[in-house]
Amino acid sequence: MESPFKADVLKGKVALLTGGGSGIGFEISTQFGRHGAAVAIMGRRRQVLDDAVAALRSQGIQAIGIEGDVRKQEDAARVVATVFKHFGRLDILVNGAAGNFLVSPEDLSPNGFRTVLDIDSVGTYTMCHEALKYLKKGAPGKEESTGGLILNISATLHYTAAWYQIHVSAAKAAVDSLTRSLALEWGTDYDIRVNGIAPGPIEGTPGTRKLVPEEMKSKTREFMPLFKLGDKWDIAMAALYLASDAGKYVNGTTVIVDGGLWLSRPRHIPKEEVKQLSRLVEKKSRTSPTGIPSSKL
Repeated sequence: MESPFKADVLKGKVALLTGGGSGIGFEISTQFGRHGAAVAIMGRRRQVLDDAVAALRSQGIQAIGIEGDVRKQEDAARVVATVFKHFGRLDILVNGAAGNFLVSPEDLSPNGFRTVLDIDSVGTYTMCHEALKYLKKGAPGKEESTGGLILNISATLHYTAAWYQIHVSAAKAAVDSLTRSLALEWGTDYDIRVNGIAPGPIEGTPGTRKLVPEEMKSKTREFMPLFKLGDKWDIAMAALYLASDAGKYVNGTTVIVDGGLWLSRPRHIPKEEVKQLSRLVEKKSRTSPTGIPSSKL
């Protein structure tokens, strides 16, 4: 699908993406690159990084891959320093590294719970903390009056509750809180905008294959408002909006991109039954002396 944004909307920008070598993260890396940004990808698997960088460069995108674990502060510091050394600036940090699996609470060990929080929540904060020196206004390679952007990839699981996702729900709730707090404090002090994106089920991603098996997809679609899964492109377009000047006054917001699924509930009564009940109530109201259905008197 063709992008609605101009091809140079991120020209001159440098973006660092954790988890940017696969799935949604790679699509964001690709779209950022296609729209003018130089891209650095951080990840733990060398082969994934090499394959992603090769794919980006084949499209004429400036890209590098750097090994590192977001849970380790020394790795975070080394990676952001390497990005600055290579490109001379850092404008955008996308925190997309995440861990997830289906498990009931009674089968989830405290260590497993902690691991997901370490990757999603602590890892997000660690990357933000180490990138601050390069993102704030007046940082090396940046103007005195303009800071950069932090974009945190979240989820909608914790807005209500989700089966077998207690660890991720807790982790993403923390990420959303980080987004708001940093938007307030770093927006005020350093002119850094901090926003989030909460994707719903996205077609063709490792997460959807793992968490929404094929036999569950048809059941899920039955109560999705738009009756379809999203595309990685949808998330990348939201990221482009927030990263471009189109989103320059958006700060502290987590944009939900799930087709309205988080609002959905199963339809307990078929629509035809509701219509029949409505007609019955209307008929009773016409025959009642007060104009009020007798059931309401």
